[in-house]
Amino acid sequence: MSRTAGYLWMAVGMAVMMGTGTAEPASARNHAETVPGTISITLRVYDYAHMSRERLLGAEGVATAILSQAGLEARWVDCPTSKAEWENYPDCHAAWQANDFVLKVLPKTMADLLPKGKDALGSTLECSSGAVCSTSIFYHRVNSAFDGGGRASVPVLMGRAMAHEIGHLLLGENSHAAQGIMRGGWSDDDLTLAARPYLLFTPEQSSQMKSRLTARAQGWQADARAAKSGRP
Repeated sequence: MSRTAGYLWMAVGMAVMMGTGTAEPASARNHAETVPGTISITLRVYDYAHMSRERLLGAEGVATAILSQAGLEARWVDCPTSKAEWENYPDCHAAWQANDFVLKVLPKTMADLLPKGKDALGSTLECSSGAVCSTSIFYHRVNSAFDGGGRASVPVLMGRAMAHEIGHLLLGENSHAAQGIMRGGWSDDDLTLAARPYLLFTPEQSSQMKSRLTARAQGWQADARAAKSGRP
């Protein structure tokens, strides 16, 4: 893709973050040009809450823009939520890679089964280096956080929650910070559009995520070589 097209994608993502654009078409969401020095991750999305397509794509655009500020290129893959739908999602059939992760969008009935904080918008367990790791977003709580009174739209809030929980996947379970997107508790001000310049990853977090992703990829490759050679 041309550099102009790559920048166009970023403009669309930032426009959604600012609440001034519309969600990009599904066919275009994974075609950003990779900036030198970035690391790519793939999010396999299981939307059990059955969000509207526009809201889901808008949320992914916001999360993509936040992650890109930290030097991470997000690729989103739709996956089925039932066995009957499996053949309708060929992109989800691809073999797992080191930097593939699962992101589940859960309705209240499923979210209630998970341990969580009173105001948590998602839940992420510690991600070990050789495992398939996942995070969950609680759609009903994100939807309830939008009151229309100056707060950011549901796709923007959803995208921020996605970026926060993806941060836990890449930084570790206990990785809350005093500022930025990894703040442990969001105030009313954090839920407004005006919060967008402040809800980002810090340079230190960016460096740590890249280091952990690199180590994960190296460990994954070593395990693959050991399995191929028959070593335990």
